[in-house]
Order: sequence, then structure tokens, then C-alpha cells
Amino acid sequence: MDREIRILHTADTHLGYRQYHSEVRRQDFFKAFETVIKDAVDMQVDAVVHAGDLFDSRNPTLEDLLDTMNILSRLKIAKIPFFGIVGNHESKQNTQWLDLFEEMGLAVRLGKKPQMIGDVAIYGIDSVPKSKIPLYDYSGFEVPESLPENCRKLLVMHQIVPPFPYPDWDCVEVLENLPFKVDAILLGDYHEYEKIKVGETWVTYSGSTERNSASEKEPRSYSIITLSGDGLEISRRTIPTRNFMFLTAKLDGGENPYDQIFSTVSEHLEELPESVVFLEISGDSGSVLSFSEIEEYLLSKGALISRVKDERTKEGLPKEVVKVAFSDPERAVAEEVRRMSLNDGGLIVDEVIRNPDVPRSRVDEETENRLLGLIEAIDFKDPDFMIKIPVSPVIPVSPVIPVSPVIPVGTASSATVGEPEEFMSAGAAEQLETPEPAEETEFAVAVAGKSEILQAPVRIQRSESLNESLDNIFESPDPISEISGTPEEIQPENSGEIQPEEHGERAAPGKDAGNKTEAVAGKIFGFGVEASPETEAGGKTENLPDEKLPDEKLADEKTLDEKPVRAPDKAAKPVKQSQKKRKEKTAVPRQYNLGDYL
Repeated sequence: MDREIRILHTADTHLGYRQYHSEVRRQDFFKAFETVIKDAVDMQVDAVVHAGDLFDSRNPTLEDLLDTMNILSRLKIAKIPFFGIVGNHESKQNTQWLDLFEEMGLAVRLGKKPQMIGDVAIYGIDSVPKSKIPLYDYSGFEVPESLPENCRKLLVMHQIVPPFPYPDWDCVEVLENLPFKVDAILLGDYHEYEKIKVGETWVTYSGSTERNSASEKEPRSYSIITLSGDGLEISRRTIPTRNFMFLTAKLDGGENPYDQIFSTVSEHLEELPESVVFLEISGDSGSVLSFSEIEEYLLSKGALISRVKDERTKEGLPKEVVKVAFSDPERAVAEEVRRMSLNDGGLIVDEVIRNPDVPRSRVDEETENRLLGLIEAIDFKDPDFMIKIPVSPVIPVSPVIPVSPVIPVGTASSATVGEPEEFMSAGAAEQLETPEPAEETEFAVAVAGKSEILQAPVRIQRSESLNESLDNIFESPDPISEISGTPEEIQPENSGEIQPEEHGERAAPGKDAGNKTEAVAGKIFGFGVEASPETEAGGKTENLPDEKLPDEKLADEKTLDEKPVRAPDKAAKPVKQSQKKRKEKTAVPRQYNLGDYL
């Protein structure tokens, strides 16, 4: 080598780390990094190499970025290059923060192409997740022919290697797969200073520049790598950082344990101000202590951060308390799903969501595909197909006319719809409790009167719509023509009983039986029914007489919101159906509650 090369090796600065949620500790990490850069400028080193984790987070704040650029600009002014790799804490998927600093001329990102400092070539490998290490591609490392004959080569990595705790990449494997000989591997990720020799290659950690946890009790440091014709030398330089104090208070079972703790603290009052203090309590476990009060006491004595840890032995603790039982989570989930009584669709959704083989991004698509398969497998035209809809029992709306739940036609032959349960025969009551499923959905249409009850079964085929089914029913012979009596007998004008109504609406049966069925069905199913052309041409539609309330409850009928519909004049000329569809406005169907009429 023509001359001696000195390289400052540092790593794990973790800029932006708000340790213990303290802004002061965040500033401490910047001050430590600033100390390293200041030393590099003062010593006029040839380069600064950072072995990863410049930032503590992959999303540093704008303030962190600005403070970092301000520090790196001092190296640029001193014409000292800053080489770095990406650590696991700051790694992003695509463009890295080092790329930003490189565009600004503040840093150079190391890679498979060597960066030259005199006769020294420096390569770099960014942090590689442990799962991807076996797949790492060693091809692509360049060895230019223009390199000096006695060129020294350095490799910078951010990994844990043996024999250090929790290793993930064996440096022997790295050295065997590289296309050139390496004089030293400069590492990051392990926060303590270390150096070992693997074969003829030095492997060294510089350590972190600040304490990232209470377990890091050794002084913080960086390394100086000196390369010359005589060989390679590694030296360590420590960094002054904030004081971490570790105190131990041992209790002897006295009456006042706080006096013993405070007595231990008082022996170190001179070191407490602006320190991070960790107090460990050991000894007798008979007394109950308030850790918050102890921490407040330490803060009152000037400590920056205070933490208390109870290491007392818990003697006499019943064995039953420490027993822990775990139930099978799969069994617990299966039991909960069973209690939910999910249908086939719900079970499909549950299976897809809890299936570990289905990625979260495909849950919606997989659920939709399986539900579509379930729907396609259902034959809606099958006469045996039936959707069960639970019906809640109906509470009578009037004390005069009790209303019973709807009974499917054909299930109770000895009981009439609308009869109270106490007047039914035993066989009818038994049939009501366990009705036989019908092949078709049946709606029982009932209008309660004083002495007669109307009942019209409605059968709806699954292959046709609701409106088409009702049209077919209304065109069939009158289902209630066999009931004797006129509408006046069924609904007397002078009846004093209150009939069930919805917001003041009155039943308006037509003159013929077909209009009666249409009016009743329309009221139950909530759609508007228009008078047919035959009704308009043949005669007027009669409305039920207004119901009479008791004298003390009569009110002015003019205040009612709903007015009776005027019947068309008999003398009016018949209106053609085509004219009616063109000129008349379609009536807005009213919404009714089926439960109030059943």
C-alpha cells in the first residue's frame, strides 16, 4: 500500500429512538452520533463506514431526517465520504433513505460494486432476513481489473454471525462464496464491541453508539480500522453517554420497608441527577410496596428516568394459584360456532376466514366464489324447496277481538282461524304446535268480523313471482262466495266494536267478491290495488261505512289525516283501459305491517 488508510467503523446509531417515551433520550441518540462524526472530522479519517440501522424506524420523522442531514453535511464539508448499508430497522421495500442521501451527495450506498479509498475496496450487503439467507445470490460482485495488485478488500454487513448469540448467517459460508478474498468483515446489529478472527479474516462489531436497553451496561463505542503495508489493526474508542445507574435495595423484614429503600437511594444522591435509574428490590416479600411512589421519589431527587423492579421471592404462594390450564382453541371456536346455529352460507364464511391457507388479500374473492357455488347448487324450481321464515306470535290489538297467530291452511281441520286457543279441540291445538311443512308457501288471509270470519288461502309457486301468483288467484272463482250473508251482515253499520286498523285506513271491499279479495290481499301484502275496468264500467265501488266510536271518544272527523275515497259516479261514461293507463296517475302503494292484521 502506498499509504496508511484509516476508516472509522460505526453502526446501530438508531437515530429518532424516543427511549422510555422521552424526548431527552431521543436527543441523546443524536448527540452520540454527532460525537462520532466530530471525532472523524477531528482525526481526519479517510472514510466513515456505517454498518446499518442509521435510523431506528423505516419511517423517521421530518425532524429526524433534517437533523441527520445536518450532521452528515459536516463530513461533506470536510471531504470525508460516508459509506453505509441498510439495516433491518430502517429497511424499506424499494428506495431507501440512503438513496435519498446519495442523491444529495451526503452518503454512498455500498453494494456489489466496490467503492475505492486509496488501495482499499469496500463492498456491502444490506440486511437480509433470516428466511432469505439460503437464497442469497452471490453472483454480481465485481472485481475490476483496474484494482491495485495489493488491494485490501473490506465487506460491510448487518447480520449476527457465530459465535455470538442468536446467529443467522455463518461468515464462513459468506467467505467461501465470495469471488475474492476479504481482509475484514465490518459488522452491525450486535450492540457490543467484539472482534474475532475467522481463518485469515478479521470479523468485528463496533457496538452501538447509545444504550438501547438496560442490558447494555458496557460503555458505548466505535472502531478505527487502520490498514497499512504491515497489515490490519482494529482499535476501539468509547463515547461518553448518559449515565445509567443500577441500584439494589435489600429488605430485611423491618416495619418500614420504605426507609430501607430510601436509605439505599440516599447513598447515591450525587449521581442521581439527569441519570436513568433502575432500582431492584430483593429480600423479604412480606410487605406490599407502591412502585409508583418509589419512582416518584427517584424523580424528585433529580433522576431523568426511574424504573423499579421487584425481585423478591414470593414464598408461601399456594400452588393452586400458579396452575394454568389452557383449553383447546379449535374446540372452543367449534363450540361457539355451533351455538351460533349458522346456515350453510355462514359456515362457508367462517371456514374461509379461519383457514390459514387463504391469504387475507383473497378472503373476499374466496368467500364470493364458494357462496356462488352454493347458490348455483340450489334448485329454486324444486317443489320441495322451502325457505323457513320464523314468525313471532301476534299480540291481540283489541280486547274485543282476540287475534291468533297465522295458521297454514290444512294444518288444523277442526279449528277456525281466529278462534282463541281455549275454544279449540285438543287435536287442533296439537296440530297448531307441530304443523306439517307444506309444499307451497301458504298465506291465510283473514278479516275478523262480528259474527263471520273470512279465510282465503293463497298458494304461491316458487317458479313465479308474488304479483303473478296474486293475479292468478284473483282471476280464479270467488274463494269466499260460499260464505252466507251480505257485507252489511259481516260488518254492520252500527257496530260499536273497534276493528283492527292501520293508521286510520278502512277496509274497502268492492261490490263483487273479487274486489273483496284484492282489497284484503293488498292490505296484508302492502301493495296498492286499482279498480278494474269492469268494476268501473259496471258500477261504483262501495266503501265500508265509517265505524262508530263510543260517544265519549268521538272526535271531529275533519281532523283525520286520511279522507274516504269518493266512489265514481254511476252516470259517468265507461273509461277505456287504454285511456285510463295514459291519463290516470298510478297510486302510490301504502306500506302496511302484516303483523297488525294476522
